[in-house]
Amino acid sequence: MVKVERVEFDEKISPLSPLEERIMEFLWQNGPAHVALISEKIDASLSSVAATLDRLVKNGLVQRKQEKIDGRRKFVFYPVVSKDELERKFVENVLDKLMENFGEAVAEYFHKKGIKK
Repeated sequence: MVKVERVEFDEKISPLSPLEERIMEFLWQNGPAHVALISEKIDASLSSVAATLDRLVKNGLVQRKQEKIDGRRKFVFYPVVSKDELERKFVENVLDKLMENFGEAVAEYFHKKGIKK
């Protein structure tokens, strides 16, 4: 699920779950695609990809449009934000939360590092 309000410190900090990340990477690299193609190319179940795309649409990262493909109407999914924009928003959200909760400690940390606003 899209991590809006929490950060997990494990191997990697990401605003996306592993499956969300695979789907978004595919869309960023290959452009708009339908569920079956995404599922096939990232080697994930059709139902998992469909459910995850619905979450990504709900969270405003992906847009869905109906298009005619091979004579049939299918939903095609488009990334709404770039990878850079998603990363920037994530960093801003994390830093905003840190400032809200630990403002003085965060400011002191950046001061020690010589990083200025």
